[in-house]
Amino acid sequence: MAQVYAAKYLAKAALSAPRDLMRAAVAKYTPLHPTVFIFHCTFVCDARCEMCSNWTRGDRKSDMSLAQIEHAFSSNLWKDIEIASLSGGEPTTRNDMVEICRLMLDKFPKLRKLTINTTGLTPHRAIPMLTKVVEMCHDRNVIFSTRVSVDGVNDMHGQVRNVKRAFEKAGKTITAMQELQTKYRFNFGISSTLFSLNLDDADNILAWAKKEKLDIVFNMVRFTDAMLGNSDKEGAMRPIGLEEQRMRKFFMDRVRQDPLLDGQNYIYMHYADMIANGYHRLAPCPFQTQGVMLNPNGDMFFCENSDVMGNVTNEDPEHIYFRKDAQAHRRTIRDEKCPTCLSPCQMNVAAIKQITPYAKFLVRAAIERRRPGSDEPIRPAVHA
Repeated sequence: MAQVYAAKYLAKAALSAPRDLMRAAVAKYTPLHPTVFIFHCTFVCDARCEMCSNWTRGDRKSDMSLAQIEHAFSSNLWKDIEIASLSGGEPTTRNDMVEICRLMLDKFPKLRKLTINTTGLTPHRAIPMLTKVVEMCHDRNVIFSTRVSVDGVNDMHGQVRNVKRAFEKAGKTITAMQELQTKYRFNFGISSTLFSLNLDDADNILAWAKKEKLDIVFNMVRFTDAMLGNSDKEGAMRPIGLEEQRMRKFFMDRVRQDPLLDGQNYIYMHYADMIANGYHRLAPCPFQTQGVMLNPNGDMFFCENSDVMGNVTNEDPEHIYFRKDAQAHRRTIRDEKCPTCLSPCQMNVAAIKQITPYAKFLVRAAIERRRPGSDEPIRPAVHA
């Protein structure tokens, strides 16, 4: 299923390549309307994750109402959005989550892919909501993708999420989505964030996912206040020394062992490279020129490293985005934050849009797949 989905997505990307190349060239000289969008529709969450602090700032009273969201999405800013992601907190804690998705489908005329990240910890809410979104996307011919977060097998997942029977609860949502795939074609899998607490369980998570025939994405823990509210955790949770080298080997093993067209391999190689080179980013990012992020209260950001540009509840999003001081801030982000940013958000989208980075990755990945990795010694990284 994952291979079929990857091939389908690459085919669609290839058709838009000439336009994407032109946009990338123009974006170097003038700001363009965004094509990728992340909406944290609430910070309210049904988990208390060790590596994320969004749940500590969850406040339903400050979340935008559906009417406010509709008004904001009526702006001309969203006319070129192709890929939209709904995240949190936990999106399914909002009773109107399905209606928010409907607004995206209605208001974003060029939308071709909608994604939702979920804990899956409240299956009696998540399953019917996700089912309705799957049906809507099917009717609109929009690619839908959703992942349930699983950060360990059995008790480990509960330790990371600080939720009793977390693995069992998430499993119910996972099973329901797998069954739904027999009726509708959409991308489904699980995601796992690796850090000091669950690094020893990474191979167990991978083995369990393979046994259950689940597509899996591994993410490396990162620290950002705009997106995760967790910068204060960096000192205690950022992997260092032998721990980060174990993580690097795990990511390179994925590149060598997983299917070549698995889009996540591009991100895994990015993680491995950044660990090895002292966290100097080499991978492209669409948020540098064509991305935007919205938080629950209406605060708008260029990306997870951005300061607040403005608030869409009291100002037109298009005006906020193109304002001179906002665009000046984006240039500052590119100069000061982008060179060491670990974010994987839509990275493979950026690579495919630019073609050359992804082509180089495919060549390098093919070489790595012929190189045995099990005998590589684990040594501390030498950071510049």
